[in-house]
Amino acid sequence: MSLALALLVVTAAPSPDWKTLHLALSLSRALETGDYGGTPGGFKAITLSHVADGCVWQAQRHPERTDAARHCVALAHARALDLHAEACPVSEGARRCDVDALLEKENPLSLAHWLLVMGANDALGTCPDAALHQKLAAGLAAQAVADEFAHVPSYRNLPLRWPADQSALLAGLHRADVAHGTTFHVEPLEKFTTFIDQKGLHRSGLPVSEVTGKGPGARFPRGCAQSFISRYLAEVDAPRTATWWKTYKRSYFVTFPLGVVGFREWPPGVDGASDTDSGPIVFGIGAAASALAISAAKAQGDGALARQLERSAEQVMSLGVGSAVAHQAFAEAIRFEGQWHPLAVTDAR
Repeated sequence: MSLALALLVVTAAPSPDWKTLHLALSLSRALETGDYGGTPGGFKAITLSHVADGCVWQAQRHPERTDAARHCVALAHARALDLHAEACPVSEGARRCDVDALLEKENPLSLAHWLLVMGANDALGTCPDAALHQKLAAGLAAQAVADEFAHVPSYRNLPLRWPADQSALLAGLHRADVAHGTTFHVEPLEKFTTFIDQKGLHRSGLPVSEVTGKGPGARFPRGCAQSFISRYLAEVDAPRTATWWKTYKRSYFVTFPLGVVGFREWPPGVDGASDTDSGPIVFGIGAAASALAISAAKAQGDGALARQLERSAEQVMSLGVGSAVAHQAFAEAIRFEGQWHPLAVTDAR
């Protein structure tokens, strides 16, 4: 389907009943109007990919919701186009992307999560633009292979390299390969794992949070990053990810009275500050690390832990802790995807 036709279909199709998909108001608003509330600009693409994945997982569990889910992922793609309007201008009623401009000027973090959104469309049989998908995947794969750290920078104006963000890119490349019979993820994955094994591991055996050594807390494995890696890298290198997950769970998972559980943001003995990535940190437990760990646990086949984390999150929210942040689109998207993420069949614990 051409990009112009895909956008026409999204525009002309009736809006689905969002109650069918159990989307929070902030998420339906983001899809329909591009209003993300207080979500930081860099997290908008991540919001879209989480919503798209949640819709796919939900359709897989409830096939009767497939039409609504297809509309959901098509809207997520349309909103991703909006995030790159300069390189994808509207001309004569159609939107055309200059892939070279995207690869040269746009933030790879956003492009990686756009690949995930396109992969979500593919999963429901509604590829919006196969040529764009493959050209973008090919370009990002080439950049990762050529990079001295075997990563793409998350942001064009920053030299830092985060393994968590590279894991999401690798998952996006793999989804493109599954959909289009390509091999974009193979060499970037090989380069990435070789680099991490040789230069990117902490003494604990977990990857450090930032591999150039220049980022805040770079030398430590951070909880938000480990949860992200445990979810996304499982799509492309399940055995390695399972090993890291066991170490992460053993060292970072903590329990408190009254059933409150979670994952530390910083390693035991390290009291690092909170930031945009971590969200609030309470008694060492990181909000992002724990929320993202729900999907990570399911990706690792650890359903019991995922249920523990979900119950704990509900308990904490019932007390009003962090309620303002919890209802922003980004946080709602993480919770939505985690709710519907499928439980992997694996022996990894």
